[in-house]
Amino acid sequence: MIMKNLKQIASYENFFVEYRASLKEAINKMNLNGNGSVVLLNRNFPVAILTQSDIINALGKKINLTMGAYPYATQVVISIQESNSVELAMNLLTEHNIRRIILVDKNQHFSGVILQEKLFSYMGEDIFQQEVDKQLEKRLEREYLLMQQSKLATMGEMIGHIAHQWRQPLSRLGGVFMNLDSVYEFGELDRAYFKDKIKEGNELIKHMSNTIEDFRNFFIPNREKELFDLNKYIQSAINIIQATLTYNHIKIEIITPTEPIFLYGYPSEFSQVILNILDNAKDILIEREIDLPKIIIESRVEKESIVIEIRDNAGGIDKEIIDKLFEIYFSTKIKKGGSGLGLYISKLIIERKSRGKLSVSNSKEGAIFSILLNKR
Repeated sequence: MIMKNLKQIASYENFFVEYRASLKEAINKMNLNGNGSVVLLNRNFPVAILTQSDIINALGKKINLTMGAYPYATQVVISIQESNSVELAMNLLTEHNIRRIILVDKNQHFSGVILQEKLFSYMGEDIFQQEVDKQLEKRLEREYLLMQQSKLATMGEMIGHIAHQWRQPLSRLGGVFMNLDSVYEFGELDRAYFKDKIKEGNELIKHMSNTIEDFRNFFIPNREKELFDLNKYIQSAINIIQATLTYNHIKIEIITPTEPIFLYGYPSEFSQVILNILDNAKDILIEREIDLPKIIIESRVEKESIVIEIRDNAGGIDKEIIDKLFEIYFSTKIKKGGSGLGLYISKLIIERKSRGKLSVSNSKEGAIFSILLNKR
């Protein structure tokens, strides 16, 4: 039976320090509670949550441990009354994708912490599984909607890609008509020449039609897993952005095994990941005005894993933001209309839907995005 009062299952001891406390004091409390976080209080009112990640980021900036903890807390405080139900706590944990909720009493004073693990443990195995299944379904639906939102957020860029893809064939098609008109005016148009130009025009129209098909397929979601050729869908993403890369003199090199690599998964979403990474590489190469800009896509099989690496020569990612790249709504292109969803969704697709791993690192030349997938 689910208890109605959260206060009775809350954790309290060693979960808080004063907001003016030092980083060292906060670390000591984290070590004592073993939860990797601590609540910062101002006159017993919860004002922030400091996590181990915040500490690591602070130390990465060579901060002295005697510094105050409050400025380095990044987690938003989500609090509810201690008299509320377990169901409400569960809904909040799932809705905000967090693992702790702060409890307050009727005076809005800190009265404890509800931890995800404690909540699940209390609810019991049967209730836990039932609730997790329900929340999992909701989470998957939200993630699916976010993926579609991410695609829609790139519609403007897509129109730009189509414009680049069509500009050259349209120009050539116009040239075909002008050529036919000129030849006709001079009385030199014969049947063989006419048929040759008609064939050339039809090939250009077919190319433009295939371009639209590539874009249409990109926006068709995959609800069910299927077996697909990995390199075919890498090429599909490249086809969408190829003209834009050519227009900006960005060379793209593809390194693949001689034998095709087949995966069981979501091909449209996989292409979306490749396109998101290519788009980011393209933008930074243009922004930094790199001489001889290039992007290399390499796929290979390593034992029971498939590795895809996308490398550029743009100089790498700033160390201060590299750990934030996959966070939701984080973008270095906000002023240019960036949604901050692209890389977050990419990580979601690879790690949750495909059970793989997506990571980023720097080389001497630039950034390396690595995708690791299981063959089976």
